[in-house]
Amino acid sequence: MGRALKAQDNLLEIPVIRGQVLGVKVYRGYAKLCDLSKMSKPDIYDRKSNPQGTQRDLSRKHAKAAYEYVKTRDLAFWPEVFLSVRNKKAVTYWHSSENEDIGTLKINMDISAKSKVSISRVDGNHRLHYADGADSNFTPIDKVVSFCMAYELKREEEIILFKDINDNQKAMNTSHLDNIEVRLTEEEILKRTSPDLYIAQKLGRDPKSLFYNRIYEGGRKISKIELPLRSLRSGINYMISRSNQLPPLPDADIQYKVVRNYFHAVKKWQPKAWSEPKEYIILRGAGLWAICFIGAVVVDKTLLQGKYKTDDMLKIIKSGRNWNWTNNGDFKGYSGRGGALEISKKVTMELHDQDRIPPKELYEKIMTEE
Repeated sequence: MGRALKAQDNLLEIPVIRGQVLGVKVYRGYAKLCDLSKMSKPDIYDRKSNPQGTQRDLSRKHAKAAYEYVKTRDLAFWPEVFLSVRNKKAVTYWHSSENEDIGTLKINMDISAKSKVSISRVDGNHRLHYADGADSNFTPIDKVVSFCMAYELKREEEIILFKDINDNQKAMNTSHLDNIEVRLTEEEILKRTSPDLYIAQKLGRDPKSLFYNRIYEGGRKISKIELPLRSLRSGINYMISRSNQLPPLPDADIQYKVVRNYFHAVKKWQPKAWSEPKEYIILRGAGLWAICFIGAVVVDKTLLQGKYKTDDMLKIIKSGRNWNWTNNGDFKGYSGRGGALEISKKVTMELHDQDRIPPKELYEKIMTEE
């Protein structure tokens, strides 16, 4: 029926039904929100301090809205909170004498409170965050909700289910999903199937990269991190898809070195965009994507010359016009992918090759010919 319990154990008893959901072993029942909050904890991903974490960073605004919703409404509804047992000592199941799948969960609240994550919050962290009343500004919520508690899940399986639950929700942070995709995919497979994602994340983890420790991968936010992984991934995808020379390169690591060199060239071209990023559009939105579209052209021109180094690319970039990339500069008002394409067209039209005239001059010659 279960392990022997000590008389002094601080136990919370909850009637439950035991069963399976699509192969996942679970207990299902009803409990007060404050109790579910006290017994469980989120496992927030942090690349440095908690690289095995499963959860995205908490949005206090979202958590407060969830609290106010259930606190002030008489008629309200939430889908069940989804938890997962990690520390078997914290949870004991006692079945009834009549049916092995109907019984009582006994939660050792002392163990769940002291250990790091005895019962993790797979889905429902925002709903539970303020419910326990630990924050003096929020009184405990003793309203009852339904819950589902998985047991015998591996950490990797928990991450997979977290991704499945959140993948199609609008509010889910896409950079966190990309990070999880990397963690769930073997590196060699990722290189072949998603080179854009492989390159984007490596730019944030390579000490030789300009973006080292400056890419937001989801989870806990760090002030020095400036660029969302998903935004950079999209830009790299644009660069690869528009380039004729990058895709044929035989390995994603070779592609990575070329892309890394290109961004070094961009920094040399527009150094203030890195030292004063808030004043420039190059590291965000249409500006970032435009730089990636431009990169496809610059990389192609460089590789066709049998070159690949930063200074080779810089020479091509500087051959054109010296554009104003500040917020109120030449590209003010451009947005989205369409705006990025327009910016890239303007810039690349002015680029020169060593032995070729720039496209703009060529087009003008064609138009003036009778």
